[in-house]
Amino acid sequence: MSLQANLSLSDYCSFDHVYREVLCPFFESLDDQRDFSQSYALADCLKAGFSIYSLKTASMYQFRKMAQVEEQNLSTVFRMGPIPGDNGLRKVLDGLDSERLRHGFVKLQEHLMGSAELVRRYRAWQDYLVVSVDGVEHFCSKKVSCPRCLTRKHRDDSQSNYHCMLSAALVHPDRSEVFPLDHEPILRSDGQVKNDCERNAAYRLLDHFQQAHNQLKTIFVMDALYSCGPIIRRLQEVDHWRYVIGVKEDGNAHLFGQFDRLNEAGRVKWMDHEDSKGQKWQVAYVNGLELNASTTDVKVNMLYAMGKDAKGRQLVFSYATNIKLTKKNVGRILAIGRSRWKIENETFNTLKNQGYNFKHNYGHGKEYLSTVMAYLMMMAFWLDQLQQAANRTFNALLTELKTRVKLWDSLRAVFKLIEVKSMKQLHTKIADMYCVWLI
Repeated sequence: MSLQANLSLSDYCSFDHVYREVLCPFFESLDDQRDFSQSYALADCLKAGFSIYSLKTASMYQFRKMAQVEEQNLSTVFRMGPIPGDNGLRKVLDGLDSERLRHGFVKLQEHLMGSAELVRRYRAWQDYLVVSVDGVEHFCSKKVSCPRCLTRKHRDDSQSNYHCMLSAALVHPDRSEVFPLDHEPILRSDGQVKNDCERNAAYRLLDHFQQAHNQLKTIFVMDALYSCGPIIRRLQEVDHWRYVIGVKEDGNAHLFGQFDRLNEAGRVKWMDHEDSKGQKWQVAYVNGLELNASTTDVKVNMLYAMGKDAKGRQLVFSYATNIKLTKKNVGRILAIGRSRWKIENETFNTLKNQGYNFKHNYGHGKEYLSTVMAYLMMMAFWLDQLQQAANRTFNALLTELKTRVKLWDSLRAVFKLIEVKSMKQLHTKIADMYCVWLI
């Protein structure tokens, strides 16, 4: 998909364009494989689930009884046909294998890559995009469970049932937007230890990512959990993949021992660096070290940085990478490594605290419902992030209303009371209410 010559970047990144040109066709392309009554189309149920997160609705209860205006707006804005009530909607979505939804993120990424301007903005080093990988829990209950639930025991001998997934998101050191690219459920078979669970899921995630984004020049940023020989070998199998992975002394003693010996011998290079925010660092780097004693064939380059935060507290970061470190690039590689936090700060925390009801139980189901809803939420978040990146109307409203929560509250209120034909018209109505000047 390419940016049309007669379409501005703002319109290309608008809700209406992306939803109608990318998400609607994707939802409608999924074959309905239910073996029970098909009174309601699967595509319409997916659109309903998506609308919950797009409108930041706190409950599925809205689908039991709606005002005429709200029903009309769901039809026009979300192109939704007849849908069941909340229990019927849960039943339909519970039966959809969540794996079938993952291609939706590929379609969204293709849309982003269709704009040369967007690609330019999010290239972080040379032609590379940065992808942060981290695990997140998206359901937990002591009372509700399904055969796919993971379990954890507590000191009081009680048990929690939960769902986790390993997420990969496009990030940039200098930009706040984060775009979820892929999500791999963590399964019971992955084990009971966090290291085993997330690492086993990581192999599947990387396999799927390679298939789905086989031409994407990628720098993976990951925490120290992944600083092991098997994961790094897997990353090194793909010529156009790079990595910047956190390392720690307790888990990578052999690597730090080499660094210390070379430093004592004067073979580690040190330099002062001031980052884009004016923070000062002492940075050390050396190339060609063994990752650990058991995998001496795996060679990495090591970056070590020391600085202080605004309160004067010591900050230390250390990374292993397969990018050859030089005086010219070491500051940028440090920024790329530190951008790993964006998947947690800008994605997971936003979803939990800014109206997406991330850990709210919309219904757990018996099969796939929990993961299906998590995926639909990530798609809605992706589209919000794209609007934030380049849509003028969305950003004018966000600037004037100050917080996303207030914007979502206004959006829901107008949606229930005033008939609109599109999300752009809905945004315009909100702008009129608050006297926001739209260019």
